[in-house]
Amino acid sequence: MKKTFPKSRHARLFVLVLGALLVTLAVAPMASAVVTTGPVTWVPADSTYGEEATPFVVVPSPAPRGSGATSLGPGAAYGMGFWESCSETYVMGFVGGVPADFDLPDMAQTELAATPLVAGVPLTLAFDKAPGQRVNFVAVVGDPDALVSIEPADPATLTAASRFTVQATVVDTAESYSGDVEAAFGLMVDCSADAARDYRNSLFVTDMHWLDIDPPTFTAAGLAGLTAHGSDGSTATFDGIFTAAFLAAMGILDPAQVQGYIDLTPVSGWSGAEFEVLGEGDGSLWPAGSWKYRVTNDAWCTHSIMFGQLSKPGKPPVAGPKGVVKTRRPTFKWKSARLASRYEVRVYKGARLLMKKTGLTALKWKASRALPKGVCLTWKVRASNDAGHGVWSAASRFRIR
Repeated sequence: MKKTFPKSRHARLFVLVLGALLVTLAVAPMASAVVTTGPVTWVPADSTYGEEATPFVVVPSPAPRGSGATSLGPGAAYGMGFWESCSETYVMGFVGGVPADFDLPDMAQTELAATPLVAGVPLTLAFDKAPGQRVNFVAVVGDPDALVSIEPADPATLTAASRFTVQATVVDTAESYSGDVEAAFGLMVDCSADAARDYRNSLFVTDMHWLDIDPPTFTAAGLAGLTAHGSDGSTATFDGIFTAAFLAAMGILDPAQVQGYIDLTPVSGWSGAEFEVLGEGDGSLWPAGSWKYRVTNDAWCTHSIMFGQLSKPGKPPVAGPKGVVKTRRPTFKWKSARLASRYEVRVYKGARLLMKKTGLTALKWKASRALPKGVCLTWKVRASNDAGHGVWSAASRFRIR
């Protein structure tokens, strides 16, 4: 059964831009204002496909720069990318069908099985980038069990570079929210200025369709990952590939201790999911020295697929009650704590615990019974998640009049 969540913003924009490109190729000129330029652009003339490294053909003007194809004739696979300024990501993918009557491409038109880019075809894709532009991560929709790499692999070298290359392989996709095809390929390059999304040139690989992959909807210390829109009951694979230096920067000194998470729940506690440490690369299937981890999941709606070690939550600031209050059953309120999934409240008279409440998910709780009047009371709150309890808030004093 289809879920009701909307298709990702970048997927809708990609469909719009790619539809305009293919209509241009088929029947009419395209207005240049359709495409938003950014710091990353595909270079089809220097990119290849297949075991014999066949070059892609550049699609001529008025198509936007960075548009290419396996040929300009029937049965070709067409590809292009665009810059999504809101999320600061570059999204690139291929389609095998030209929309008719000015319609936008649908899921079936992203099918590549009738083009030269069938499942299993290796790709070497070159991209120009602005020197000094940081690349946080590259998410590849391709074969997770085939070679995937990015050059230069060193984050500082890549930031300074004006070009980088991605190697990957066309995949027979798992069914996801938008549907299922026999062959597809796409990728996303995250260039966000948000320091929390700086995964230092990490790689993600998935067999879920590129229309259903987004940047992370939340970031957390010690975790790195993506957002995905899956189809419940269909198994999809997500690999995370990280350098030991990046893992150390996240506070993980032993790469073998990395865990997989779905949202903030460890995979070990998630029905239908599995996690595997695939080890350190030697360059044959992923970059040498980088560690690869795999999450597979068949229990889907929209989820964040994360890798790392979940940190304990931060300290929640208390809001009230404070001072003199009139009700004997006050409502305790606090602000959210980083990484919190639940809260615990305790109320004291001196050193004696009067009441407590655990497992709270809201940011407030009304006292379950009347508290004593005319005495000094204190209360505090702490957050917790699957990594454990955070520190208690500062105690707040109040008196019931």
